Amino acid sequence: MNALLIAIGNSLRHDDGAARHAAILLRASCDAEVRIKTQLTPETAAEFAGRDHVVFLDADAAAAKVSLEAVRDVCSPASLTHTLGPREVVALARALYGFAGRAWLCRIPARDFSPTPGLSPRARSGAAEAARRLLRLLDQIAAHSPSAPPGDELIDSLKEDAGTQGPRKTV
Repeated sequence: MNALLIAIGNSLRHDDGAARHAAILLRASCDAEVRIKTQLTPETAAEFAGRDHVVFLDADAAAAKVSLEAVRDVCSPASLTHTLGPREVVALARALYGFAGRAWLCRIPARDFSPTPGLSPRARSGAAEAARRLLRLLDQIAAHSPSAPPGDELIDSLKEDAGTQGPRKTV
């Protein structure tokens, strides 16, 4: 499997470290490459070269529960500013490095981003749930043939497994 997991967040900002916690759990139990970053940078796009699947993990104050969403890249990369999200990184990877794979964003519920280390019980629980969901995603990716990468139907099946029916979001 040629997957890359990118956890985004700052463990010194309380719940912002939830993705990092999920990444540490995933490193111990999956074959995918797992990277931990404080923030996304344009250089992150280079890491997509030759990948079939990329998953971003991020703490999200607006998330009510763990969610997994397809990332739709923007038509063209935005001008490089101090704010670079998954959509812009995917667009850069496609434009500069020929990334032709699928990208997802796993949102982990978080509330407290104060400058203190550690996770709230809610963020810790969300990180564990995110790790479980991503392990299922990686298992399903591995079960598909390389010539037919899984599409949105995979996201739908994971939502059904988790009981999160409803309209599919795209990032």
